Amino acid sequence: IISEQEAKRKSEFKALQAQINPHFLYNTLDSIVWMNENQNYEGVTTMVSALAKLFRVSISKGSEIINVSDEIDHAASYLTIQKIRYKDKFDFLIDAQPEALNQKTLKLILQPIIENAIYHGINQLQEKGEIRISVAIEEDNIVFRVSDNGYGIKQEVLRSILDREPRSTHGGGVGLKNINERIKLCYGNEYGLEITSELDVGTMVLIRIPLDDSGNGGRYENIR
Repeated sequence: IISEQEAKRKSEFKALQAQINPHFLYNTLDSIVWMNENQNYEGVTTMVSALAKLFRVSISKGSEIINVSDEIDHAASYLTIQKIRYKDKFDFLIDAQPEALNQKTLKLILQPIIENAIYHGINQLQEKGEIRISVAIEEDNIVFRVSDNGYGIKQEVLRSILDREPRSTHGGGVGLKNINERIKLCYGNEYGLEITSELDVGTMVLIRIPLDDSGNGGRYENIR
């Protein structure tokens, strides 16, 4: 019964993850049309290329486990699109340890966190925002960090944020809670998200997954 419930939950996550958010897609295509009408052909090329890369990783031939390099590419494509759409309201920096890039990870775990950083942190700033992403091998783990200099999260909200159902109307609906649960279902309860934040300073989300030398990516791949 426990195995069946776990398989059912993972199947639900797959279905949720596969959904294409219509707001994001519509706004991106609308930006492309606007740039084309204003003869910003370089911007059109950049946006279309980033959108193509975004969907390439999202599809991933149906696999839930991908290379860390592909996950980073997906995050970079999403950030490129949003940076143009938000008219350079923020900058981003990605720092990836070369040894980590060929490791395996559960896919699409960075984008919802970046989305939260933009909509709930950076978007409220008067000055220019900054989002930093890093990935490195630390002991027997792969550790992703997503930090921003945004508004921050109140402590009473922070204490329960991983227990809340997602309510964002902007993103794919997966939310921080579901990312945390997906990681735990795939790798075990000792892995997942850690969030630290300070008002008017920013937020840092740490993702910890195990280093997997076997190449099978954890338990998630065994659930069909």
